[in-house]
Amino acid sequence: MRIALVSNEVAGFHNGGIGTYVVEAGHALTAAGHEVWLITQPPSPAASEAMRRLPGFARVEFVEAASTAAALPPFLRARHALRFAQLAHDTLRACGVAFDYIEFADYGAAGAVAVPEQRWFGSHGDAVVAVVLHSPTLECWEYNRTLHLLGPVHREIAALEHDTIRAAPLVWSPSTRLREMVCGRLGLAADAVALVRYPMRLAAAAPPPPAPRERLEQLKFLYFGRIEPRKGVRELVAAFAEMPELSIECIGRDGPTAPLQTSEIEYLRRRGAHNVQFVANLPREELLRRLATADVVVLPSPWDNWPNACIEAMAAARVVIGGKNGGMGEMIEHGRSGFHVDGADPADLVRVVRQDLRAALPRLSAIGNAAATRIRELSEPSRYVAAITELVARHRGKGRLPATPAARSRVSVIVPWYQEDRALLHDAVGSAIAQTHRDLEILVVDDGSPRADAEAVLAATAQLDPRVRVLRKANGGLASARNHAIEQAAGDFFLFLDADNVLRPDYAAIGLEVFTRDAATMAVIPRFRAFDEHTRAPRFVMTPLPYDRTLAIFRNSLGDAGAMFRRDVFHGHGLRFDGDVDCYSDWALWLDLARLGLRTQVIPRELYDYRMRADSMMAQTAWDKHLAMVGLLIERHLPPGDAAAERAMLTALTQGWGVGALLPTFGAGPEAWEQPVATAKRLASQGRTRDRVAQALGTLADRWPRIGAVGRKVLGGLLHLHGRHKDRRRGGASS
Repeated sequence: MRIALVSNEVAGFHNGGIGTYVVEAGHALTAAGHEVWLITQPPSPAASEAMRRLPGFARVEFVEAASTAAALPPFLRARHALRFAQLAHDTLRACGVAFDYIEFADYGAAGAVAVPEQRWFGSHGDAVVAVVLHSPTLECWEYNRTLHLLGPVHREIAALEHDTIRAAPLVWSPSTRLREMVCGRLGLAADAVALVRYPMRLAAAAPPPPAPRERLEQLKFLYFGRIEPRKGVRELVAAFAEMPELSIECIGRDGPTAPLQTSEIEYLRRRGAHNVQFVANLPREELLRRLATADVVVLPSPWDNWPNACIEAMAAARVVIGGKNGGMGEMIEHGRSGFHVDGADPADLVRVVRQDLRAALPRLSAIGNAAATRIRELSEPSRYVAAITELVARHRGKGRLPATPAARSRVSVIVPWYQEDRALLHDAVGSAIAQTHRDLEILVVDDGSPRADAEAVLAATAQLDPRVRVLRKANGGLASARNHAIEQAAGDFFLFLDADNVLRPDYAAIGLEVFTRDAATMAVIPRFRAFDEHTRAPRFVMTPLPYDRTLAIFRNSLGDAGAMFRRDVFHGHGLRFDGDVDCYSDWALWLDLARLGLRTQVIPRELYDYRMRADSMMAQTAWDKHLAMVGLLIERHLPPGDAAAERAMLTALTQGWGVGALLPTFGAGPEAWEQPVATAKRLASQGRTRDRVAQALGTLADRWPRIGAVGRKVLGGLLHLHGRHKDRRRGGASS
């Protein structure tokens, strides 16, 4: 088979557990006679050539070399993750060969483009496209007890991960427990995820096991791995505080996972376990030397998938005490090849050490030897290769949904119009006329335009094509215009097009293809590319996010109203655009769709272009009404949730609209959303002149409102000019 492994992480270059798996999988599959390609991001220029010669891979391709890399504007949502996912898809397509098996990690949603492309359009031919459950973002943050720190970008990535897992034709996991967790959370059947153990090349002969001991105090205890809550280090410290006669060395990388986003090690040291010694990350050779001298390795993770630390410790014939809620519960046979512990309970770790381990002191050599034998059986590369080969054979040809052609496929393109000039309106209508799907009606809705030349503009528009029909109504706003067209439209599908936007020629055809492949899909939402109204330079790409309640009020997750719907959404389920929420009426509609459980599909293709205008309704009036509109969205449209869902949304709003949302206003850049604390500290250290000026202006505006109103207009204009200047300096791109 020809196989492509797609990964951000590669051991030795981009470190991480996923990177170790990728290198080991490449070796195992290559040794079995398969042709394995690696699709990854380039390391430093000095290391790129070394990566290209990485053993175990026939070819290494870098995503930055894809033809679209240079021309790809930044993504507005889940920026770095979606960029990698898009370029990985482009790179696979540009390879010029057919793959039998393409594999993506769950973490970071690397398959967020290729998986739906294969599902709807068969973009990767007969390849079996798989997602591997390694370490989903939400599980990692939950078990690290840092959900209260989960910022908007990571929430967006988590939503993309969930959607990619649901859509993938093949999903597999190395541990039963992770399979149960993900299936339970995403509502998948247990058999929707296959079980495949990670491969690992291990020396045929195990090193000598620990010698039997007479007393616990004679044992040398070791922990190695990240120093973070999901590895059980807090419980370990608490347990050893109850066992002052023992000591343990903890080797690993510190991180800001303490409750207040500070050092985890400093947080643990304040808990007072003086018999726990923390050592920073060591070179691998030194770490293995210390491992060989340890008697017992303690890895009490409250949850872990299939940890490499446990594999290495068991392979070294060490006695491992491992958390039972995860892969270590399957690796270790309690009392025979190691010991299980409830990683969430320090008292259980004390019990296992003082009772189970003490009773086994005469058998330490036998337990170490059993561990070495057990992990070699589980990690045998040939077992992994056989499992992958069998899954590919079973899933071949099942990646793309079959088409079920509709009896009728008339599309009503709905174009509300109020005050756009003739050129803009004709651009929009012309893009509808140019659709490759020809069975259209184009409804231009005059929403009581105040333009003196309104009649002439509409008359000229009606002459563009026989399929154009002009509807007139009194001014009631954008939502009212759309609803008026809904009542008049004869199509089976409705495609909404604002009068200043432009459709790509294949939008209607691609939307219909998705509808015909899934009869339950009620709406198709594509990407759009925003461009500057004057220079036409691209500004950013907006990929709508799958509906996620914690993001539902935080951001307009499903994007602008340039979406396509089945007629039944409006004439079967009775939905309409809510005029009271003004230009957020499309946002309200997405919430209504979710409330009714109506399925929407996000398509990772740019199917229309969005004109960024200084005089847009959003720029002119929406921000003044923002709080009122969000309040109405919550009151009228937000689907109900339980207490846990409400807490999750409250956390998302706090992280999203707190300091992280304010900092970009003061020039901190988009990274402030992801690292608000660090950015705030950096800005605070840059001097206080700007802050004093802002405070003085604010006081002045409060005292004399008219001066404040003029000041806001002047400052708004200056900020707009400053933004355009920065865009030009960045080559016309801004996120």
